[in-house]
Amino acid sequence: MSTSSKSTLWRLMAILAVFALIVAACADGDTSDDTEAPAETEAPAATEAPADDEPADDEPMDDEPADDEPAPAAFTYAMGMTSDITTTNYWAYYNADGTVYNSYVLGGQAASVFGIDLPSLAVVPSLGVGLPAEAVQDGDNWVITQEIRTDATWSDGTPITAGDIAFTFNTAKDVGLGGSWLSAYIYDVEAFDTALLSVEAPDDATVVYTFTGQPGLGLWPHSVGIAPVMPQHVWQDAVDAALGTEDPVATLQSEDGQGTTGAGGHTLDTWEEGAFVVRSASDNYFGRGDEVVITDNGSYSLNGEWLYGDGGGNVVTEYTDGPYADQVTYSIYSDQSAAMLALVNGEIDYWINPLGVSPGLRDQGLTADNLSIAVNPTNGMRYMAFNLRKSPGSYKGYRQAVAYMVDKEFLTQNVLQGVAFPMYVMVPEGNQKWFNTEFADEQKAKYQGLSEAERLAAAIEVLEADGFSWATPAVIEEGSIVSYPEGLIDPTGTPVAEQEVLAPPASYDPLRATAALWIEGWLENLGVTAVANPTDFNTIVAAIWPGVGEEITFDIYLLGWSLGNAAFPTFHEAFWHSRYLAEVNDGNNSTGFQNAEFDAAADSIIAAQTEEEAYANMWVAEAILADELPYVVLFDTPITEFFNNSLNFPFTSTISGLQFGSGFTALATK
Repeated sequence: MSTSSKSTLWRLMAILAVFALIVAACADGDTSDDTEAPAETEAPAATEAPADDEPADDEPMDDEPADDEPAPAAFTYAMGMTSDITTTNYWAYYNADGTVYNSYVLGGQAASVFGIDLPSLAVVPSLGVGLPAEAVQDGDNWVITQEIRTDATWSDGTPITAGDIAFTFNTAKDVGLGGSWLSAYIYDVEAFDTALLSVEAPDDATVVYTFTGQPGLGLWPHSVGIAPVMPQHVWQDAVDAALGTEDPVATLQSEDGQGTTGAGGHTLDTWEEGAFVVRSASDNYFGRGDEVVITDNGSYSLNGEWLYGDGGGNVVTEYTDGPYADQVTYSIYSDQSAAMLALVNGEIDYWINPLGVSPGLRDQGLTADNLSIAVNPTNGMRYMAFNLRKSPGSYKGYRQAVAYMVDKEFLTQNVLQGVAFPMYVMVPEGNQKWFNTEFADEQKAKYQGLSEAERLAAAIEVLEADGFSWATPAVIEEGSIVSYPEGLIDPTGTPVAEQEVLAPPASYDPLRATAALWIEGWLENLGVTAVANPTDFNTIVAAIWPGVGEEITFDIYLLGWSLGNAAFPTFHEAFWHSRYLAEVNDGNNSTGFQNAEFDAAADSIIAAQTEEEAYANMWVAEAILADELPYVVLFDTPITEFFNNSLNFPFTSTISGLQFGSGFTALATK
């Protein structure tokens, strides 16, 4: 069989597969495969929005009762998930186990000095008093003295003090925690131009942060200010024991977190692996009763004080913090159709997943009279990542060639039938404040509208410029492909080995599963033997982050990111800076990308003293990524969610939907 006829066959099979998935998704059976894809490994990576799964002040509460109305009755808030958590240990979750499902369940365990409000994206106090304090120069260093509230307690009633904040910083530094701990507390003075030198607690209500230089907005407040805070009285003994072992990180992360003290509206109670998770309401939640008002002119009021603005404009939302649910349960379902069926049948109140409900399953929700709908823009992406540690992924020409071969418009509009929209830059269009339309259009113009022959010709050109060749070259005549190339040979003269394309299975995310099939075919058309391998999500994560010092051997994978803090995106630095290599410190740089020019641009985002400066530096970084292509960003979808009519929220319009606030568990009422 010729290469071109093989190409036609796999495309036909993929189209039929997608059609079958969508039809199945509309049925009542348990074989549906439409998307519920994860925003995966990332939600907690970079800085999370909100920083606390149930921040003290920034989660809205629906239909706040008047003073003479009874408080909402206690209830069980029942959620469904199609992937289990992988740990109950917050230290591990914020290190290498940063899956979005872990963030849904564990995010509220930690406290934070500040949080990112939803839907306004304002920096608001949690433990902090007022707005973030200003940095003051002290010799060669810069110091921030931040007051924190004195009435905050952990769920066991123990006061939360400045000592807990200092303890958390010192634990991250002394134990050598990587992953998001390193990007949150910036403790490595050799790796960062400006690092957090120390955190001190002169008294219970005062935190003193000392930086080696003037902290930019990306450090304060958007990393250190919203970083997790852990209870010293619970974890000090475990930390001391871990420090006495050969591998303190692994030792600390092996501790069971079930039943441990937390700070949010609910704390982790029980995990039955593969079946369910239970979180119970905290009687000592310090945010309970906080009153918030947000208006459309940017005003934000906490307990009657306007922290931003003067209260002008129309009220967007107003609420009183809970929690109102005495328990939150997370039932684990085998696939998307099972979760949707449970939602339609009233077994759960909300199916939480990072990319919402797919069009096929959406029809079930729209026809169910017991469900309400919310549709929102996303703060995420689905992408293809290369392993730059080995050939052929280590060659820019190869990565650029693959990018040319991937026809995103055809994939999203023809194959995926308009379910998704193509993306050409890392910043999602849904985050309008930080999106650069002009640059995105320039990147789109580079690829959009090319014929198959033009794509192949462009791919061949960049491959040859990088020193690649073929056992049998392509033949292109008069703008038509006569024959595809065969047997790609890298610049060292070594035939390119078979490339495995890891992606979640169709039962988990049919969009990426289908995209992987087409990418397999596009690679074959470049003369690369390739195989798409549908693989369990947690198995893919384990292959990408096998542990510090372990060899990382994947070829290509397809996953997705929820991009955390939409108020001040720091994900460029967290995902691709060379100091966050996965094999070095469990960082989020999974591809092994190392580029000094990019590192400087990413550092400049974090160091920026104004948002305007950060924006300019962000698009310098984006330009480098668009050329170097450690990722090929593929597509995304608007997030469509359904929830039971009996469940009430103060608003449903918010970036990345209800799931971005982890279902607003401290605020939902029935």
